[in-house]
Parts: sequence; C-alpha cells; structure tokens
Amino acid sequence: MTFTFYDDKPEEFLTILREVGQWLTASNKEMWQLDTLTAENLFDEYTLGNCFVMYVDQIPAATFILQWKDPLYYSDVPDNTAGFIHKVAIRRKFAGQGIFAHILDFCRKQCLKRNIYQIQLETDATRPSLMRFYEQYSFQPTYRKVIHEFGQTFTCQYYKLQL
Repeated sequence: MTFTFYDDKPEEFLTILREVGQWLTASNKEMWQLDTLTAENLFDEYTLGNCFVMYVDQIPAATFILQWKDPLYYSDVPDNTAGFIHKVAIRRKFAGQGIFAHILDFCRKQCLKRNIYQIQLETDATRPSLMRFYEQYSFQPTYRKVIHEFGQTFTCQYYKLQL
C-alpha cells in the first residue's frame, strides 16, 4: 500500500470528517455534533495548512489535524514544543487495517523535522475502548480536563507520546 498525505484539500477533509461523524452518530458513539464540523469552526490560524487527508493507494482514507500551537486544548504547552493531533477520522472501508500506525508515523516524522520530540492528543474520557486504542500506540495518559468547544462540553483524557 502507498500512503500519501495532503494538507491542501479542505473540502475533502470536511467530507471525510462528516462521513465518519455520521457513522459514529448512527452507531451511538457520537464524538462530534455534525453541525459543528464546519470550515468556520475547524479552520483557523492554528489549523490551516495542518488539516491532512491521508490517501491509501490514491483513495482518500482518513483525516487528522497536526498542529503546533493550541490555545484551547493545550494553553499550558509552549508553542512548537509538541505536535497536537486532533480530529482523527478513518473511513469505515479502512477500519481495522492499521491506518493509525501510518498516521502516527507521518506525525512523528513531521515533529522530528521541527526538532519536536513529543506528540500529544486528547480523547473522550467516557470511551475506554478509544483510550485503550491510543495506549496500544504507546501514548501515556497524563490528566483529565473539561473542555468547552462549539457549544459542547467534553471530559478529555490527555495523552503524551515521547519520540
């Protein structure tokens, strides 16, 4: 399989994110309210140019954001000292195929190019299976925090991965 990453496909990014969001909602696993997955909410000075669409053999397969500054979720972390992963969405067709390992490898390489040696992410603290998923990739739980975003309130479990 060939993996390619593009940071210049905002409409495709939103389409995949909404598709996965719809599947999560239909499966009673809602993570994001679908009406919040908009360009106005997701694209800003911190995310523009950092919203990736991952292709597998020339087929769009997944999305994620890899940003270097995050005043909402990581206001206590100095800019450009960690890569922050958000909005990981893998299309159902590619589920269970180890796609996240390739996303993580890409993120590692991007961090190391910037002399950054840590990746952080957060996830819904009420979803133990999702937390175990990230822990399988060596992310270490750090703390929990309540976040308010787009009219929603989340209890987030935060994770770090040292590179």
